[in-house]
Amino acid sequence: MRDNLNIKIFLNTDEIFDSQYIRNKVFCEEQKVSKDIEFDGLDHLCTHFVVYKKNHPIGTARLREKRKGIFKIERVAVLKSERLKGIGKLLVLSVIENVRENENLVKLILHSQTQVTNFYEMLGFERTGKEFFEDNIPHMKMIYRFKM
Repeated sequence: MRDNLNIKIFLNTDEIFDSQYIRNKVFCEEQKVSKDIEFDGLDHLCTHFVVYKKNHPIGTARLREKRKGIFKIERVAVLKSERLKGIGKLLVLSVIENVRENENLVKLILHSQTQVTNFYEMLGFERTGKEFFEDNIPHMKMIYRFKM
């Protein structure tokens, strides 16, 4: 990766402390999301992606199979000091490439905070439905259209 960046993929909760650290900083401290909501007890069902810069965690995302073949990208977060440097793009594209290899894949969705919906559209996601609120933050449901 560029500038001493690398992405690690974790499949179990014993290895996701770095992911939870970033989520706590971004969602709980910055955005005032309740820890009960952020740490929803689903981490053990997810694949976790963490971006490291010089061995320090700076970004994270998780991927969850909601139902057979229906995958959802969740908890995409980049530390404030590392935003607007392409870290989020690197993360989301890594998740897309990872899920693309799954033979059960039917569709890939996410719930984007409305303020960053354009970011996901640039990566190939499309808005579906109307704006809704999760923990008092406006969101849009989005879907990724894979090119076969």
